[in-house]
Amino acid sequence: MAQGRPPSPRARRVGTFLVACGVVGVVTGLVPFAIALARLAGLAVAAGRWDWLAHGVRELGLGAEWAALSSACGVFLGALLIAAGIGWRRGRDWAPLVSLLYALDGLVVTGTDLVVFALAARRGPMRNIMLAAETLAFGLALGVLIGLGAWRLTGSGGRT
Repeated sequence: MAQGRPPSPRARRVGTFLVACGVVGVVTGLVPFAIALARLAGLAVAAGRWDWLAHGVRELGLGAEWAALSSACGVFLGALLIAAGIGWRRGRDWAPLVSLLYALDGLVVTGTDLVVFALAARRGPMRNIMLAAETLAFGLALGVLIGLGAWRLTGSGGRT
């Protein structure tokens, strides 16, 4: 990808998709992160039927500390996706590197969350929902990694 050339239509579409996914990631990470921080400060927020705003942490039987860490990681992953998407849309040389960072960090974070939900969370509908959502996030990270590999192996590594 050359800095001076405009990106290809494919790179622009990929960038738009990554930015959209990143915005979803940031929003769905910030809300439970703020709730977890408030709970750690001793405030009773999003209790009862509103627990889903905090990704059902109480229903899952998980602690606010874990929720804060997991949500902060989700916000970071969303920000990486936004940065990668902007890079692809603008044809920046650093876009593949940021995409790789997202993919590798995303696999670790979402893989860890999947293990936590599968082994430590209470069974129930919220656990099933979180397992499904986390599986989608894991699939996105894996898809980005596979896409980068294909992009590199097909000889497009220097151009989009």
